Amino acid sequence: MEVKEEVPRINKILVKCPPLADDAFNAFPFLIALSEEFPVAEINLLCEENCSMAYNFLPFKLRAFERPLDKISLIQTHHFCANFHDIFNIDLFFDLENTFNSSFMGFNFRTRERVGFGVGWNKYFLTKNFVNPESMGIEKKCMELLDLYTGKKHQDTKISRVRIEGQQVEKIEQLFQEPEPPKFILIMLDNFQNVSKQIKMWTAFFDSFQNQKFIIWSQYDEDLISELFFKVDLGGNSLYMHRGSITKELVYLLNKVKGVVTNNIWSEGLCTYFGVNAVSFFNNQTVQLPDYQYFYFKPQRFFIPDTGPIKYIYLDEDRELLEMNQIVDHIHFNFKL
Repeated sequence: MEVKEEVPRINKILVKCPPLADDAFNAFPFLIALSEEFPVAEINLLCEENCSMAYNFLPFKLRAFERPLDKISLIQTHHFCANFHDIFNIDLFFDLENTFNSSFMGFNFRTRERVGFGVGWNKYFLTKNFVNPESMGIEKKCMELLDLYTGKKHQDTKISRVRIEGQQVEKIEQLFQEPEPPKFILIMLDNFQNVSKQIKMWTAFFDSFQNQKFIIWSQYDEDLISELFFKVDLGGNSLYMHRGSITKELVYLLNKVKGVVTNNIWSEGLCTYFGVNAVSFFNNQTVQLPDYQYFYFKPQRFFIPDTGPIKYIYLDEDRELLEMNQIVDHIHFNFKL
């Protein structure tokens, strides 16, 4: 009688996340599908410095660790892995970065099975490598890796996070304690280089509102963004500044505001995941933007060049606008202000 070889149980999984914070939400469909494939396994994430915050919004318990910026060379990577005792006895390693350095990390943690796409020499550190689909975006590429490893398709995967009211924070809650809570618009701006070049655009934006209340949220550099908006004429509108990297505060805000305006991919990904009514401002269409193929919701995007017409893209709709007032009319309608 033929004896079947017993498949080793997967108890601990380590995932090397994409290296950029902007790419974090692209990995969410993979991570959620992974948790469903291995429901009893402990999932650990390894991120670069200042890139782990997004993973706090995942709907299951995991551990996310950051690698310091001074530990990125091969020698430093070896030293980091060898002395990082919070991660040990890993059964399965997924490399979502697909570089020589990232696959070397899986090898240094002595992971039993190491999975990724073969890109040059990194395949020598992987126990199972697949042909690299170069033309795919990060979201699809991560899912393709899971498909190839598990031997089944996850094309029907769709994700979103049910919005639950975050823990109340006195400083923020005070803004919503009026008998009829004001209709705030949350502006999420972390790409200061772009903002500083768009003073004229933001002035036109605020000029198109009357007596509107705004909250500016920034994860970093509150002083810089405060200084920047002192240069913008707010007209008769009210502006409140809030800096924070606390997940529960941000979830609370997302539930209280009427909508979000953002100019960065990280915040767009967050709003898309939570199904928040939001619009994104970008300079042009040359930047590689996420498709959100595995998300229930899709972002509304305005591409605002220095000169020429504004382009609005949402689902199959693609049209041109001539001035900022038309964007604001759209916001008034969609945010129900």
